[in-house]
Amino acid sequence: MSAPDPQQAAYAFHESLLEVLRLLNQSAERRAEIDGMERTELERAMRNFWAFQAGETNLERSLRLLLDNGLVAENNRPQFAWDRGRILRERVAITALGKAYLIRQIEETGRIR
Repeated sequence: MSAPDPQQAAYAFHESLLEVLRLLNQSAERRAEIDGMERTELERAMRNFWAFQAGETNLERSLRLLLDNGLVAENNRPQFAWDRGRILRERVAITALGKAYLIRQIEETGRIR
């Protein structure tokens, strides 16, 4: 069995970061009431993303890097979300820096890859 190609692994990880940012940005635009998504919501939304299906990356590692670099922020304050009909607990939301990075990537490629 051959070792995974480092360049391919890096590409898959970067694409996963962009997908997380894209989903959080969509959530922020759709849901003005409460910022962010719970990790379980994000996991569910990422299920069909090719890199996760291939097992090439994981959500926790992606979120940790985005959090460490200020592209997403955590909110641990419980809040009732009328649109979801329940209390949201720990969630992550895209930051202004994360939006800027996402926009820059879209402009460079003309699309989200």
